[in-house]
Amino acid sequence: MTGRRFIVAIAIGALWLGLVPAASLGDTARFKASGCGNPTWEPGGRRIAKGDRIVWKNPTDCQHTVTAYSGSWSKNTTLSSGESTRHRFRKAGTFRFRCTISGHSSIDDGKCTGMCGRVRVTR
Repeated sequence: MTGRRFIVAIAIGALWLGLVPAASLGDTARFKASGCGNPTWEPGGRRIAKGDRIVWKNPTDCQHTVTAYSGSWSKNTTLSSGESTRHRFRKAGTFRFRCTISGHSSIDDGKCTGMCGRVRVTR
């Protein structure tokens, strides 16, 4: 390639890169476990865009789980003190989760009480 053609190719490539937005890997939202005697997920719910990621962190001294119970997704991860887990949501919908450690949450008539949370994913 001659010098002039090389410069034109570089200029076209730079122009193309400037016009085409970079693909986003998505944002990250967080949930944090709170308490051992009367535990909760803080906040109780998050709204994110499709492609975003959620990270659950357990800074408490007790064990918790992140267990899917509603929506078409699957997750069942145990978090010891200081551990975290993540999930990238690639489709729109409402995805519910809870901690299944005895006494941390319960489901009655489809309603979760205690250490429960939800992720609403928008298009």
